[in-house]
Amino acid sequence: MSRLSIDISDEKSLALDQILEHGMRVVVFNLLIDDLLETCNKHGAGKVIGALIERAITIKEISNLNFKLENK
Repeated sequence: MSRLSIDISDEKSLALDQILEHGMRVVVFNLLIDDLLETCNKHGAGKVIGALIERAITIKEISNLNFKLENK
């Protein structure tokens, strides 16, 4: 199994600690990664990653990608 390590601000870390119980970061981030990979496979990594980076979509809107990305 591989590890993913990222640097986040202290503020973001504290905010995550407030909403996620111990051990839940792994569960939540694995689910987010699964959804991201599935969406990239379905719609193309370039479109999805580009839209996320440009903030054209947010994590809240990722379930609506069927019509948003295909119509651009």
